[in-house]
This record gives sequence, C-alpha cells and structure tokens, in this order.
Amino acid sequence: MVIPQERRRCPRARARWPVTIETTQGVINTETHDISLDGAFIRCLDPLGLDEVFTMIISVPHSDRRLTVDSEVVWINAHGPDYTATPRGMGVQFGQIKKSDRQFLDRVILDRL
Repeated sequence: MVIPQERRRCPRARARWPVTIETTQGVINTETHDISLDGAFIRCLDPLGLDEVFTMIISVPHSDRRLTVDSEVVWINAHGPDYTATPRGMGVQFGQIKKSDRQFLDRVILDRL
C-alpha cells in the first residue's frame, strides 16, 4: 500500500469559521471546514471554478477580527455528500496576507491544534 505524501507546509486545524466570498458573480456566505496559514477548505454546494481568484473575508469566532485575503481555488469537490469527511466545497490557496493578520491567524490556528 502506498501512502500519499503530505504536501502541506503548514499544519491545518479544523475550524468552522464564517466566510464571505466576493466574486464577479456576487457574494457567497459560507464557512471553512479547516484552515492553515497557506489556505483553507471552504464548504459550499456550488464550488467556484478551478483557478478562480476571489477575495475572501474570514470572521474569526470569539474575536472582532475579520481577515481579508485574496485567494485562488486550487481543487474542488463538487460531487461529495455534504457535511461528511469529504464535504462538497473547494480548497483555496491564500495570496498575500498582511503581516499582522498572518501572525494573528498563526496564533489562532496553533491554539486549535
């Protein structure tokens, strides 16, 4: 049996945080499934297209902080059952994040591990 190699550089924490996705087609309100410093898995019934770039606003629970992050869809799961081990949604990679937001996100993720 071959075990696939983990490609993630940063630890990923399970986190159901509200997000607002702003696209040229409109706004989508949904939530994360998990998150790292490099990206997140976003739950949604109708994922965006592969390589689509958008702005995402992440609302961190128990905080008044909202992180605005430019993101890109790097993989999608458009056919899985919803709210299971592999829910419908999309894996996104984060673009540039302000240094202070990145430090804050790092602390919050480490607290959840």
